Amino acid sequence: MVINQVEIQNFTVFQNIKIEFAKGVNVLIGENGTGKTHLLKILNEEKTGQLTFFDYLKDVTFDGNYKKPIFIPAKDMLTHSKGFIAMSEKFSQFPFDKTLIDIVRISQEWQLKEIPNIAQNILPKLETMMGGKIVYENEEFYIEREDRKKIPFSMEAEGFKKIGLIWQLLMTENITKGTVLLWDEPESNINPKFIPMLVEIVLELSRNGVQVFLATHSYFIAKYLEIRKKESDDMLFHSLYKSQNDEVLCESNKKFSDLKNNTIMEAFEQLLDEVYEMNKGE
Repeated sequence: MVINQVEIQNFTVFQNIKIEFAKGVNVLIGENGTGKTHLLKILNEEKTGQLTFFDYLKDVTFDGNYKKPIFIPAKDMLTHSKGFIAMSEKFSQFPFDKTLIDIVRISQEWQLKEIPNIAQNILPKLETMMGGKIVYENEEFYIEREDRKKIPFSMEAEGFKKIGLIWQLLMTENITKGTVLLWDEPESNINPKFIPMLVEIVLELSRNGVQVFLATHSYFIAKYLEIRKKESDDMLFHSLYKSQNDEVLCESNKKFSDLKNNTIMEAFEQLLDEVYEMNKGE
């Protein structure tokens, strides 16, 4: 499945917006409050033709047979996996967003015995980054190191858990050809030295038929994607910004550096100016 475009009216920060997407990688940038996460959650809704949810109208056009997207939240949820799904089913007023419940549920599915084709070049990168493989036992997740020692997620660094989630979703075949992957703030808690490898993983997924949506505040992720993409890679950068009358608009471009409304680039250039001024008199 590929999402071609979305049109939103009268929902949260969106008054009337229409966005066309790349079939490969879509990078969403913008200040806080411009609706990046809201947009991902809208795309994550079930598709049953023309949809009406709550007080907004939405139309999503896509190619291929519909398959529920995979939404990866910025917040780690696998640490809390033990008993989580049972609790969510028991209480009608369970105080967690549905996307958080969904990611725990699909992550608890059985791992494949064989590494799927899409993961052949990706799993070694993930295992290098987190220093092991993912093990799921008794409703809890662990990283199993090369020495066979198992470290529970509750004792692991947040960045490792985020990397481990991708590993698990590949090995449960939730991420496969035709998947739409919605990833909120992939840079959160990730060691900056892993950003180039993370970008290569995103590109590898897209080249294997996964449509990827990233909402990010990271200059490094956006810039690495721009400079490492190949001519054949289908990629768009979407900048969400507010007009003078406080309406959220979207500017899309094939190049990150060519976006006119680019708060990430503005912040980075401001830093460079300050560094230049600081060193000018030395």
